[in-house]
Amino acid sequence: MHAETVLYASLTDVEALEQLSDIGLAPECIPLAGMRDVVEYAVGYFRRSGRAKAPSRELLVEQWGHRLEQCGVELPDEDLQIDEVYTAIEYLQAQHALVVSQALLRETAVDMAQAEPHELVDRVHAAASQWHGLSMTLRDRSAEVEGIQGLTDSVARYEQRAAAPKVLSGMALGIPAVDRHTLGIHEGELASYAAGAKAGKSWSASNVARAEWQRQRETVLYTLENSVKMTYDRLACQTCGVDYRRYQKGECIPEEIERVKEWLHENEADLRDGLHVISPSPGRRTPAALINQAHSYNAKSVIIDQLSHVEHPDPGRKPRHEVVRDIVVELANLISTGRQLLPLLLNVQVNREGIAAASKAGRLEITHLAESAEIERGSSWVFGLMRSDAEVTAGMATLQTVASRRMDLKHWACAWEPWYGVQEALREVTL
Repeated sequence: MHAETVLYASLTDVEALEQLSDIGLAPECIPLAGMRDVVEYAVGYFRRSGRAKAPSRELLVEQWGHRLEQCGVELPDEDLQIDEVYTAIEYLQAQHALVVSQALLRETAVDMAQAEPHELVDRVHAAASQWHGLSMTLRDRSAEVEGIQGLTDSVARYEQRAAAPKVLSGMALGIPAVDRHTLGIHEGELASYAAGAKAGKSWSASNVARAEWQRQRETVLYTLENSVKMTYDRLACQTCGVDYRRYQKGECIPEEIERVKEWLHENEADLRDGLHVISPSPGRRTPAALINQAHSYNAKSVIIDQLSHVEHPDPGRKPRHEVVRDIVVELANLISTGRQLLPLLLNVQVNREGIAAASKAGRLEITHLAESAEIERGSSWVFGLMRSDAEVTAGMATLQTVASRRMDLKHWACAWEPWYGVQEALREVTL
């Protein structure tokens, strides 16, 4: 009965109705037949409002009070978590599947036993059709929208974006100019961050983790190359503007260490939890292991440093490009399906040949990445970091948008001295 209670509570909550509308719940999965019209009314109200409003408790009582009384249902007046709605839908579908499948099994067994030999094939086809019908009733419809409803929803989403302030959705990269362009790495998007060896990928990963943590988003940073202790040393320096090189040598001036201590004192209460820096042991670095562990922390943002250290669950004798393809595709699928979509930042190595080609061309192109086709196929974004000798001397870098499925390509000249927290876009550049 708890699943039905959660379902009925969802009828007055916008986010819960959005989940219910997207996933879909066939009327026959609702045990109380009298409540099926009420649920359909609430979902219809949500869609007609441009996916912006849910019917109030008072409106439902006014419109359906007699039906609610007949069914013995009192609408709960409580806040819902999205996970609760998803679980309720899942449970009601499972119960319907159990009841119907048991009936189908009995009917099929009787039909097959009573059929004449020449009728058996037709009976099998009929049974298969019934099972297929059950399967279609229970499907998740969030990835399949039909005709007018899909276009109507598209317009509603646009109007919401147009009316709302241009705010980040998902994961920030911690560089304001870049975040204003991307509006965040959205849930379900994989952003690949490409650079050469020792160019600053790990620094960028910890900078993103720091930015997300300070936005109070549950964040998981997998440091597969550097140690957890080293990563936290870097985070301390980036956060407080302390020179990492002096920090490692124990040669900081007193004022620098005092800044770190003062920051901890001021922020300890608000940011005590929420940042998980993890270096999984070998054998626990497959895409499924990493994303499942992130889910266990209820992560909102995931960062993996870096691709070359992610393990294939069964590499066999596959060539490297197939291993990379499998890993990237699995990561993309894991973060973009299921009940909890995640934004993922994945650091990617550009080899020496790619760096040489990029230096000659004056910009990083997707073809300069090793296994470029496999990385591009699974990525919603590909960012590239380039540093010429002159830029290194000047404490500068060029950050590119190499590929994007959602926005145009932009590039920035950046102040770049990440070992004491400087990663800042100064101006847009044309490459």
